[in-house]
Amino acid sequence: MFSFFKRSKNENSSDTVDIPLKKRIKDMKCRKINFVDSGFNELCEAMKADDLSVLKKLKPVNYYALKDRYIMGMVYSQEDLSENYIQFLHFESEHQTGKSGIYPLDGDVTSRLLAKVGIIIEFKETDGSKS
Repeated sequence: MFSFFKRSKNENSSDTVDIPLKKRIKDMKCRKINFVDSGFNELCEAMKADDLSVLKKLKPVNYYALKDRYIMGMVYSQEDLSENYIQFLHFESEHQTGKSGIYPLDGDVTSRLLAKVGIIIEFKETDGSKS
């Protein structure tokens, strides 16, 4: 009787589109990296075009410096870096003020991004065509 009032699962919603990806990243390792705020909206637009923009636009926050505004990058990756994603959160005065979508990252880009903060992971290409 009350099923008439339940919300349909097929309604247009941004949450229903990304459910498989969100479930997949829950099983991945997550590393949180804080970056200097260099324009949150511009970064999100650049990430839609090229994943290398994360290396070009972001600098890690100095650990000892107090930052009032920063961008937190949540890097989700498989152990072998075969599948990698990043999501950005924008913080001002310790309150979250923005959240980006989830962007795919190449294994080499992920390795270089983690190396910026001292996490050294050697990325090995598994494609047999490259030697």
